[in-house]
Amino acid sequence: MRPYSFVVAAAGLLATSLAAYDSSCSNNVVTYWGQNSWGGGHLDQPDNWEKPLAAYCQDSTFDIINISFLTNFNLTGLPVLNHAFHCETVYNGTNTLHCPDIGADIKTCQVNGKKIVLSLGGGNIYTYGLGSSADGQRFADTIWNMFLGGTHKYRPYDDAVLDGVDLDIESGEHTGYVAFINQLRTYFQGASKQYIISAAPQCVFPDANLGSTLSGAWIDNDYVQFYNNPCNLANIDNKWNFDYASWDKLTKSNPNPSSKMYVGLPAGSGAAGNGYLDLPTVQADLAKLYSSYPSTFGGIMLWDASWYSNNQQYVQSLSSWVKSNMKCGSGTPTTTSPSTT
Repeated sequence: MRPYSFVVAAAGLLATSLAAYDSSCSNNVVTYWGQNSWGGGHLDQPDNWEKPLAAYCQDSTFDIINISFLTNFNLTGLPVLNHAFHCETVYNGTNTLHCPDIGADIKTCQVNGKKIVLSLGGGNIYTYGLGSSADGQRFADTIWNMFLGGTHKYRPYDDAVLDGVDLDIESGEHTGYVAFINQLRTYFQGASKQYIISAAPQCVFPDANLGSTLSGAWIDNDYVQFYNNPCNLANIDNKWNFDYASWDKLTKSNPNPSSKMYVGLPAGSGAAGNGYLDLPTVQADLAKLYSSYPSTFGGIMLWDASWYSNNQQYVQSLSSWVKSNMKCGSGTPTTTSPSTT
C-alpha cells in the first residue's frame, strides 16, 4: 500500500445504522484512509477525491479505519506523517503535522463506535525501520506519547487518543518490531481503554518484512494483502500460488490466542495491480475461506476508503454481505447465496 499526496474535497456520505467493532466476530470490515488512491488516477476530478475521515464513520460499512501513514520514523527526532493533503500544517520548526480537524474527526468516529488506528509504514516511497530492540522500545515510547494514551508537546491530533497501531511494513530494518509491540503492551496493561495491534503483510508466505514479528509478537488483527501478488484471491484454487492454510496456522500460533486473520482486498478495479474480483466471485471465495477456517476468520480489509466514494455500491454490498454471513462467537458458519448486486 503506497502513500499519495492529493487535495481532498469535503462531502457527506449516506448515513445508515451504525455498527461497532467486536474482536470476537468474523464479520468486521476494515479500511485505510488518508492516501486517496482513487485520486491518484483521477487528478482531473478533485470533487471525487477522498473525503474527510468523519465522512466514512456515518454508516455501518466500516468498523476499523486505519489512518495512513506514518512514513518516517525519524528515531532521533519527531516522526513524519503523510495524509495526502488532508493535512499540510506542521508544528513550527518541525516536519511533524498538526491536524486538529483530523483529531476532531477521530473523536466523531469513536463516538460512532469506530476504532481509529494509526498505520505505520506504507509501500516503497519512504524509508523507515527498527533495527534493534532498543530502537523498538524507544519508538514505542514516542508513539504512546504522541498518538495514544501518553502526553507530548507535539500531538498531531491534539487530545484525540487513537485506538491502536497498525504495521504496514514493506521495507527497512525489521528486527525491532517485536520489542516495539512488547513495549507498547506495557502501556496498554494499565490503560483505561482496549488498544488494537494489527499488521498488514503481503500474501506471499512468509512475509519478508513482518514474518518474525507475526510469529513472535502479540497481534490482534492480521490484514493479509491478497492482492498485488500471484497469491491474490483470484488464484484461490491454485495451490502453488494461494496458501491460506499457512496464514491460518501462523495466526493460530500467535502469542495472542484470540488473534484473527482478515482477507485484504482492493476496494476498486484500480486500487491494486491485481486481486479485484466481481461481487459474486469474491463472495463465493470468502464463503469458502470462512467455512474452512472459521476460528481465525476476522473479516475483510479493503484498500482504500477513497474507493468507497467512487465504487460505493460494490463496497457497501460486500460489507453488508460479510456482516450478514460471517457471524460472532463460535458455531457452524452459515452463508447465503452470493449477491449479484
